[in-house]
Amino acid sequence: MKGRWIYAAAASLLGNLTSFFHPAIAVIFFLLALFLLKRNILAKKSAGILIMIYLALFMRCELAAEHNRTSLDGNESEFEITMKESAKIDGDLLTVIIELADKKEKLAARYKIKTETEKKVLADHLGTGMTCRVTGTLQTPSTSTNPNSFSYQKYLNHNSIFWILELEQLNLSDCSYRKSSPTLTILKIRETGIQYILDHFPEQTAPLAIALIFGDRDFIDQDTIVSYQKIGIIHLLAISGLHVGMLAGMFFLAGIRAGITREKMTSILLLVLPLYAVLTGAAPSVLRAVFMMLLVLLAKKLKVPIQLTDVISIVFIGYLFISPYIIYNAGFQLSFAVALSLILSAPIILKRFSVSYAAILAVSFVCQMAAIPILLWHFYEVSYISIIANLIFVPLYSSIILPVVLILFIFDLLSWGNADFLLNGFEKLIGFLNWIAEVLSAIPNSTLVLGRPSLIMLIIYLLLIPAFFAGWERSKNKKVLIKSGVLPMLAILIDYLTNVFTPAGEITFIDVGQGDSILIKLPYGRGNYLIDAGGALMFDTEDWRMRRDPYDTGKDTVVPFLKSKGISKIDKFFLTHGDMDHIGGASAVIREMRVKSVMFSKGAEISKAEKELIVQAKLTKSDIVFTKAGDSWSKGDYAFQVLSPFGDRLGGVYTGKNDGSTVLFAKVGGLNWLFTGDLEEKGESQLIRSYPNLKIDVLKIAHHGSKTSTTDSFLSAVKPRIAVISAGRNNRYGHPHNDVMGRLRDYNVQVLRTDKQGAVTYVFKGNSGTFSVQLP
Repeated sequence: MKGRWIYAAAASLLGNLTSFFHPAIAVIFFLLALFLLKRNILAKKSAGILIMIYLALFMRCELAAEHNRTSLDGNESEFEITMKESAKIDGDLLTVIIELADKKEKLAARYKIKTETEKKVLADHLGTGMTCRVTGTLQTPSTSTNPNSFSYQKYLNHNSIFWILELEQLNLSDCSYRKSSPTLTILKIRETGIQYILDHFPEQTAPLAIALIFGDRDFIDQDTIVSYQKIGIIHLLAISGLHVGMLAGMFFLAGIRAGITREKMTSILLLVLPLYAVLTGAAPSVLRAVFMMLLVLLAKKLKVPIQLTDVISIVFIGYLFISPYIIYNAGFQLSFAVALSLILSAPIILKRFSVSYAAILAVSFVCQMAAIPILLWHFYEVSYISIIANLIFVPLYSSIILPVVLILFIFDLLSWGNADFLLNGFEKLIGFLNWIAEVLSAIPNSTLVLGRPSLIMLIIYLLLIPAFFAGWERSKNKKVLIKSGVLPMLAILIDYLTNVFTPAGEITFIDVGQGDSILIKLPYGRGNYLIDAGGALMFDTEDWRMRRDPYDTGKDTVVPFLKSKGISKIDKFFLTHGDMDHIGGASAVIREMRVKSVMFSKGAEISKAEKELIVQAKLTKSDIVFTKAGDSWSKGDYAFQVLSPFGDRLGGVYTGKNDGSTVLFAKVGGLNWLFTGDLEEKGESQLIRSYPNLKIDVLKIAHHGSKTSTTDSFLSAVKPRIAVISAGRNNRYGHPHNDVMGRLRDYNVQVLRTDKQGAVTYVFKGNSGTFSVQLP
């Protein structure tokens, strides 16, 4: 099957997908095999081999699924654990992957550090390979509670981890090194090397050096990570084929200069490269590059000719067979997709460019096109300026940053830490590049948000993008190139139009924990409205307890959810009142979305947090609107009216924040909706006095089910059929209160709860729709 291993790779992929995703993929495989046979692309013998590979991968995945389960029942409390990696300490939280000494099962361990002194002791002395006796409780990892959101449970399960171990104590007196192995020795070297860089390199250079030499990005400032992600150059902060090739080349040349023969250096590389993979954390991109190079070197040593397409295909098949669940990993998907596109297309395309920068631009474009479906599936957006950013950064990183980092690290080691004068100069360059990345990432509307593509849309991408590459390779004139260039643009246009102009609308109560955030998306792109953005109360805490990237409801939950729906613009953003569990995530929404109008309640006194949001909204050129009872608008058959607040006073008494909440009535999808913010008893009484004929179908229960809201008189007046409660799991306030739940039962109201069922969604067309919940 010389030159045709790519078909074997396709067969192995389809076998994997058949097992993990849908048996109907088997039909696709056999139709593809028949097509290749009829076109005489494959001989019958080769087709038989493909079927065997397909079945082998299918059976391997079935076997993996059968054995991918826990041996624990969840009631265990005493454990003997071994640290499988360096512990990560962020503020007062320590996390580490551990292995049970007796059962050989991996767990994700967490420990809440109690004092600053304990933090320093653990950071200095807790190491990879250490075995400890500990006590703790086993918890099931959290699953996704919003549509399209990241499932930590699935992520861990795909890595054969089924429990989180919450440690009660972690005493170093109960820990010791008991066993040693080559892998453990390499990991200790990695740990030592990372610490050396932290101790000897400047502030901005150290995290970059750790990422490029040891493959660990955890030390890079989160703002820098975000900047690189936004402009599509985050791959430069990961070890890839370029890094492996450059390191291997430097090592090979150094050996030749030292008088070692080429044959011996090839043999040495065959031994060193696997050790390097372990040393750098064995990320999918590293393993792909290392094993591709090993295969090339081995073929060269044995004098067996081999094509690069065969190399990447064989490595792909082997990787899937050894680790079937890696198919879910975004890094694995991107690494192989981009590498394959470059191997297939770049050599042909690059022959047409005599100018180096034009060639780099072409390569960047190939990579971007190949990555689009994967980026949209995992991150919901692609960068407009990534090609330009890569044009700037790729040559700098490949020709300057990476080799200089390696040379400085080696020189600093050999000079016993006396490379400060060189490192300080290099620090200025890194600071300048990070500044450029921040400037580029701050360009407004620099990403195209398309949302997570449907299965049909994925197929369209996977057909049109390769067709574009094929057309580009064969084109001999500009007309053919332009025609083929339309194909990926057509895929993006179809994706955009089907998302924006869908006949279906939705109302989703986003699970933001103890808070509120509600999306109203009208059909045919007629309007996107957001009511609140969740949030959490911020408490003063000691500096040593502060996390590098603390959880932010807006940034980490609301914005990703909106982007996954293909939403980049909010027409009206209602902030019902100034409590942080309603507006704490608003800053991220205003920063990341194009918000046309930010709607504040013309009720109680404006809080400090609301004043800060007003300033931010003005800077982003959003309209600032103070809304009150009587404001209304309509979009086609959909009508909206603000029912409260009634101004600065309520019933002659100055209102508090809760009773000053914006209350919105909507006629959408054949139902009458009432969104109540944190309205309490006094506000509810005023509402039913002012609107005696108010009748609704769906009630957003006020104040998360507090006993001070949802009174008998209110329920009797508005007569809801369905109630939605947005509250946090096991929240400290006891929401929803038993009295409220009792009253809802008395009035035969169907209750949907985000704390029990995750996000609650109503999808509608015209005047009919259906409710669904994220968790069964």
